[in-house]
Amino acid sequence: MECHVMKRDNCWINEVKKVLKPVDYVPNRYGDRFIPRRYAQTSSSRFKAECKADRGTDVMRMERKGYWKSHSFATVFNQMFNLSPAVDRILNFSDATNQEICQRLAIREPLLLQREPMYKNEHKLDWGCRPRSKPLAFIESVHDLPRIKVEYTNIIDWSAKNQIAAIFSKRLVVWTPNSDVTFAYCALYTTAIAFNPAGDALAMASFTMSRPILRLLSCLRPYVKANVRHVKVFSHIDTDISCLAWHSGGRYLACGLGNGKIMVIRTRDFECMPGPILRVHYCRIIMVKFSATSKYLASTDESGRLCIWSWNANCELSPLTAWVNNDGMASVFDWHPWREEEIIIADTEPVTIAVYHVARRQVLSFHRRRNVDCLITALAFNKISGELVVSYAYPPRTGKAPDMLVLASMDRVVDAMENHDDHVAHLFWSPDGKQLASAGCDEMLTIWNFFGTSPTGQQKGASSSHPLQGKRNKEPMEGFDYSFLFKPMR
Repeated sequence: MECHVMKRDNCWINEVKKVLKPVDYVPNRYGDRFIPRRYAQTSSSRFKAECKADRGTDVMRMERKGYWKSHSFATVFNQMFNLSPAVDRILNFSDATNQEICQRLAIREPLLLQREPMYKNEHKLDWGCRPRSKPLAFIESVHDLPRIKVEYTNIIDWSAKNQIAAIFSKRLVVWTPNSDVTFAYCALYTTAIAFNPAGDALAMASFTMSRPILRLLSCLRPYVKANVRHVKVFSHIDTDISCLAWHSGGRYLACGLGNGKIMVIRTRDFECMPGPILRVHYCRIIMVKFSATSKYLASTDESGRLCIWSWNANCELSPLTAWVNNDGMASVFDWHPWREEEIIIADTEPVTIAVYHVARRQVLSFHRRRNVDCLITALAFNKISGELVVSYAYPPRTGKAPDMLVLASMDRVVDAMENHDDHVAHLFWSPDGKQLASAGCDEMLTIWNFFGTSPTGQQKGASSSHPLQGKRNKEPMEGFDYSFLFKPMR
């Protein structure tokens, strides 16, 4: 396989920031005690963490300047007061008390302020990741989704209340994994669904009479009629709502439209936010998604154009940058679960996976496959480990089934999962991040136990996943732990 890989130019997981220009006012001490700041007046080398502690010096006295950890203060404090470094703290330092004094100080000699990262990336991974030591994922259950709408992206969702909602066979079916609780509602012409962050309400968009309709449903329980909190008919729009994304606070809903526009809805009354409906896309928007804390919003359309927006204090979107695929193929993306500024973007043909830093407008690393022998159809970050699940589809002439690779970096594959007959278009996680659901054009939904643990938290003895022959409505093969449900849905 011919490919080209660009790695990060540094070995840090956390960002390393330096003040390039001299600063005028910096306190000599951090807090109100004797611990100096990490700066250098002449040479920064004297303050490196690698310097050895001077065993002949009284650690409670500071007779010369230097990096304070080199005097073993932390070790002495922990031993003296019997502290646990991971839990206990005896000092809390803040610049607020020294701010007024610092403004009065006039330091004649310029200082270089250095901020060090929390820990090193010893394995030189391309994004923040805590990979598993070995393949652990296995299949828990398989469900049938007949006549699923694969032309839309937001037709399946997993709520914080541990409910899965899916649109297929002209119905909205809701069930709880690993249980027999299943119920359905009529859902004709539905184009998108999305649970709110709390998991107690479901936004459902439909398109009838050439007008989009948005509903907010609650009380999704068996034998209980769903409560429609709000309903809104957008009479001024003549296209469908193709995708939905909730703001992390649950008060706003971003809607991607079939004409390439994005509108923001206030969920308390389903009114559009003031201002013009934004449009930088000229094709149907197929996916919108907020970053971890909703600082940014990313959207992509059918032509492969991906746009990144900033979300300001006035609840308005401002375009920042655009990622254009020259081949006209749709791109897929996902935000890093705990690094707000980083997004993974994958172009389908030729296969390219890139880590993009939004604030710096810079590609940190990428992997490009020269041979056009596969497509990327979906990807998703695990919010616990930071591993990236990438779904690959292969041409029919190859006779190879789609597979899902778990990446810890551009050049490190942790696990491989295979169970589908046709390409996988949907990947989504359980509320706790320990289960992965995959669905695609083979009208089958597979729930994977990603970390190889049972619901009771015990480690299972099964190894990595293998293809399941005769999947639906068949007895499971040996080599898997099938103590969980195997329940086709019709």
